[in-house]
Amino acid sequence: MSAGTTPRLDTERFWSANQPGFRFTDEQPGTPEFFTAVERHRYELEPHIPEIVQFARWCNMDVLEVGCGIATDGINFARAGARYTGVDQSPAALTLAQRRFDLEGLTASFTESQANRLPFSDGSFDLVYSHGVIHHMEDTAGAIGEFRRVLRPSGTALVMVYHRSSFNYWVTIMGLRRALVALLLIPGVSRLIARITGERASVLEGHRALLHHHGLRYLTDCGLFLSNNTDGPGNPLSKVFTRKQAEALFVGFTSVSTAVRYLNLRIYPGSNVAGRSRIAVWQGHRWGWHLYVHAKKDSESQP
Repeated sequence: MSAGTTPRLDTERFWSANQPGFRFTDEQPGTPEFFTAVERHRYELEPHIPEIVQFARWCNMDVLEVGCGIATDGINFARAGARYTGVDQSPAALTLAQRRFDLEGLTASFTESQANRLPFSDGSFDLVYSHGVIHHMEDTAGAIGEFRRVLRPSGTALVMVYHRSSFNYWVTIMGLRRALVALLLIPGVSRLIARITGERASVLEGHRALLHHHGLRYLTDCGLFLSNNTDGPGNPLSKVFTRKQAEALFVGFTSVSTAVRYLNLRIYPGSNVAGRSRIAVWQGHRWGWHLYVHAKKDSESQP
């Protein structure tokens, strides 16, 4: 999920080292056990993804995933019978994605590319899917314009961005995480925070280094703090959107709808149970962290 127009060295290096799922397994990358563990964790943590995407719906259709990473979702499109193409900015991710398809004997096309400069002809795909990518770009609108261009008439864009009006943004990131990062200035506190939240020591050390580097600005600059507290310290950029803001980005499409999922209680004690409770799932439909945009291209429109 690495695409953007911020300096290429920074984004490529960060996302190559921080592909989703890597932190949740100690299996050797590229092995069948590694891919199995990453996939199992992804859908146990975020079971709403198959619900929203409906992989089987895209059987016999041309699917482009922008920011495919190691193709955890991509392999499910292919298993369901889609003709799958994945693009990503990280060569390391693409190598693992191809390895994954080879292991299962499935066919896909992988290309190194940025989301706002897609190397495909107009009207090439039935679905453009992008999960957690374009909110890491300066040129978010440019990426969406490319999605529309490469879609066929009546094609669909299904895109996830981070939700501003969410529990995770207002309570966890801007409230709890700020307080915890400030406490890192106290010697020995990081061990207690790690024990309570389950956060890795390396992540806490990354926040401590940023706090020392930026001083109080790290806590008061909302954009800086947000970027480093979504996908880890060193993340070049993250943005959040309300439903209205997200819908406005897809103004060139004929119909646009949104859905919200995933309360994201990961750093709270007991989150493994609480996050799967009925009330958490229900609240996730209003205050969730994942904001999905479902946009249809006009049946008669030109790119």
